[in-house]
Amino acid sequence: MKRLEIVQLGLGNVGRAVAQIVLEERKRWREQMGLDIRYRAVSDTSGALVGEELLPQAIRLKERGGRLSELGTEPLEDILLSEPAPGTVRAVVDLAVHGGTYDLDLLGVQNGSYLVLSNKGPLSGTTEQYEKLVHMLPGRLWREATVGAGMPILSTIDALLSSGDEIFEIQASPSGTLGFIMSAVEAGHSFSEAVRKAVELRYAEPDPRDDLSGLDVARKAIILARAIGRRIEPWEVPYQSLVPEGLEDVPLEEFMRRVGEADEAFEERLLSVEPGHMLRYLARIPKEGPVEVGLHDTPVESPFGPISGPENVFEFRTRRYSDVTLTISGPGAGPERTASGVVFDLLDIARKRATDEEI
Repeated sequence: MKRLEIVQLGLGNVGRAVAQIVLEERKRWREQMGLDIRYRAVSDTSGALVGEELLPQAIRLKERGGRLSELGTEPLEDILLSEPAPGTVRAVVDLAVHGGTYDLDLLGVQNGSYLVLSNKGPLSGTTEQYEKLVHMLPGRLWREATVGAGMPILSTIDALLSSGDEIFEIQASPSGTLGFIMSAVEAGHSFSEAVRKAVELRYAEPDPRDDLSGLDVARKAIILARAIGRRIEPWEVPYQSLVPEGLEDVPLEEFMRRVGEADEAFEERLLSVEPGHMLRYLARIPKEGPVEVGLHDTPVESPFGPISGPENVFEFRTRRYSDVTLTISGPGAGPERTASGVVFDLLDIARKRATDEEI
């Protein structure tokens, strides 16, 4: 039996979906795959809930907007510094929505843990931070869910480069939330209607400004740029915000009430789109030169024109794919899809790494 224990940072939409999958499927994993996967702890900003006994209760609590400290928590640092159970490999699973977890990830890594990420923050900070973390993790970093909601984007880049290909440029619509909003506006809905619907369907974060700000796409662009070998700093990637001016810092309830103030300006922007083009929020990552993140008039016949709903599209122009680009597309929003990518990474660790020889 191969044993893996999880220390999970974050119990938001994706974190709860991951926990639900693990709780529901692990009996089958034990019986059919010989994998024993358990939770050592889950955490939010109030601390770490140790063990599994209260995990279902914690999931319900977080769905209501509560904090894990209501159930009794310990400092997460103490858990990360503790030793795994005998015969067990540990994975730190960082699913936090915002940054601020770099030092915690580093602490877990320094103590021998594997690292699974959907949180983009640890890989999109300064070059110094990125290189320090990555150099400590040869063979112990799983990052597929940071870009493309678990679609094989980073693994495709790795495969292209390791096979000797050269990537000249990546263009992407890497936000399922913004893809949904853009296609909804194209279909005749107002900007505010599209935003509210994205929240209702859980394509957007609970605070849609986390998506509308463009920071999420900028972080993905940085990760993609580094994956193709660029040394780039966060401040070298400007990004266009779609958050209406003056609503950046108001309470969430007020933002949702007033987001319609942007409808007229957004409609005017839509009317300015050239004939035969559509408005899309894209990232452009060339091998050399500026990385661009923002709204673009995109030809209808391009891979980004047909985007409908929460779809991600990634277009690769390489030495071998120069006349006809390599395009990967698929659903890119919804916590269950990202959670599936994270769980696949956990199973991959358990199958490939959690062996008696390594222990």
